[in-house]
Amino acid sequence: MRRALVLVCLGILCLALVVAGCGGGKPQTAKQPTEKFPTQPVHIIVQYPPGGGIDVTARLLAKHAEKYLGQNIVIENKVGGNGVLGITTVAAAKPDGYTLGIILNTTATEKHLLQGVNYSVDSFDPIVQINFDPGFLVTKKGSKYDRPLAEVVQMAKEGKLNMGVGAVWTTNDFVKVMLEKDKGVKFERVGFPGGGPVTKALLAGDVDVGTQYANEWFSYYQSGDLVGLGVSSEKRLPGFEKVPTFKEQGINIGNIGVRRVLASPKGTPPERIAVLEQAFLKALNDPACLADFQKAGMSLLPADSKTVRETLKDESKVYVDIVTGLGVKPGDVPK
Repeated sequence: MRRALVLVCLGILCLALVVAGCGGGKPQTAKQPTEKFPTQPVHIIVQYPPGGGIDVTARLLAKHAEKYLGQNIVIENKVGGNGVLGITTVAAAKPDGYTLGIILNTTATEKHLLQGVNYSVDSFDPIVQINFDPGFLVTKKGSKYDRPLAEVVQMAKEGKLNMGVGAVWTTNDFVKVMLEKDKGVKFERVGFPGGGPVTKALLAGDVDVGTQYANEWFSYYQSGDLVGLGVSSEKRLPGFEKVPTFKEQGINIGNIGVRRVLASPKGTPPERIAVLEQAFLKALNDPACLADFQKAGMSLLPADSKTVRETLKDESKVYVDIVTGLGVKPGDVPK
């Protein structure tokens, strides 16, 4: 009798445990553990040589983002095809958040201008906007072109002047084309693989004038080795107060510049995008990061993924319209 009572009690206890485990008959969804990401170094592909605006931007950002991401960030320069090799590498990478790149507001124009382009802005998932960098026209201090831009333009009309331009069909070329169109003048284009080599050519006196982004010539602006003839912004930039805008010199060039956006290949899981976005936005809003960018002559203009996605959409149309108006086709070399 006692044994039967024990068995009955055990049966009731087991049934109670089963019912409790089943949630009273209601299906229970097991809570999935949060994925740990990243668990290995993250790579940022740079499509231009060391020393240029994108390269410096990537290195400074990586330096400050590592502590927020909890992983090393490796910078890889993949140079070739006027930037096409590096961007193609990012677009074709596995969309797992471990391979990133810096795309631009002019990325949408590249399929219209460069050969071998099989990507567009839609090939990427924006993570954060880093900054916006207008273009400068620069010359060597003490050269015969170290004078007001109106006089340099007149010299170009009377004789042959050249202009060093980094890469192909970036906003540097758009500034050159718009200046020529506005003033009815032509500069002989001397091409370089990036902005860093243009800086060296300016210092050596190998080119008359050259296009530059802020960080590429900031230290030489401070030292007085190079001087600015104009900048493609609506107002003078902090740190470059002596450089007049093109507009204040009667030239119809406003905010033309490169918008740098950290992006991953299309299809990267949203939860990983969110982790990257949070880490890089923290870095971009870190006072130490801002200080380093300012030392390099660059500003920061951080924006989240959603905001920059809309910005790229709007600006892409503007630059595609400019390119269409030029009547060029893929492979045409800027002149």
